[in-house]
Amino acid sequence: MKFAIINDIHIGPIDTGYFKGIQRKVMSETQRLVNEFVKTMNTKEHPEFVVNLGDFIEDVNNKETDTQSFKKAIALLSLLKMPVYSLIGNHDIRTLTEIEIANILGMEQMYYSFDYESYHFIALSFEMTGDHTKNKEDITAKVPQEEIDWLKNDLSKTNKPTIVFIHYGLAEDDMKGNFWFEGNSQYALLENRAELRKIFEDSKKVKAVISGHQHWNRMHVHNNIPYFVVTSPAENFNNDGIPSEAYTIVELDIDKIKVDVRGNDPALFEFTFPTNQ
Repeated sequence: MKFAIINDIHIGPIDTGYFKGIQRKVMSETQRLVNEFVKTMNTKEHPEFVVNLGDFIEDVNNKETDTQSFKKAIALLSLLKMPVYSLIGNHDIRTLTEIEIANILGMEQMYYSFDYESYHFIALSFEMTGDHTKNKEDITAKVPQEEIDWLKNDLSKTNKPTIVFIHYGLAEDDMKGNFWFEGNSQYALLENRAELRKIFEDSKKVKAVISGHQHWNRMHVHNNIPYFVVTSPAENFNNDGIPSEAYTIVELDIDKIKVDVRGNDPALFEFTFPTNQ
């Protein structure tokens, strides 16, 4: 099976995307990058489906502008000729609520699961615990108890090996060398990540976890489960104004996973699942 991932596309005003005085997101290119991704998926890659890991928008803390950006992002992705499974990111819910986003997308809620061929897939959301409406950097988050209960129940009902998607990182990482989060890993990683990892391990069903948010490429392994992080297409990764143009192709079979990040900041990760898991 082959599916594609796009994440952290950050559609928004071209004069945004700054951090530490640098326009680290190449905002003038974001629409072109999504259009190129759609064209590549439709004419070249032909994945079975696409997963959008969240951060549709670059929020400006103005609900009208953010809503316009969100609807523009949806319109761009709607041209994909295969199913699209979307998650929320922290930028999406600064002025819009999760329920409002679900309504725009025609969904009941932003955590859900689906089956494809021999695999089960879970998409998780989260709630903000930081005061990000007043302090944009305070983006601490966790998966709430109601969703944790749903996750346990969902895993108990499937007999298929499972892949989990979520915006925030769930692996332990001090974020050393990360432009956005070095010294502030609490903003990159989910607060209750250890609890979630324990649920995955106890289930004996979760084979891998894939997330975005951190704007770089990584793989960490906890107790035989790989946790992949993939970068943003808009990321100005060398501070030279050239975006990464990233998208990710995942090849998955019953005994291994291959995560191939394409573009100007590429990465290739492969993991063979333990036979005793």
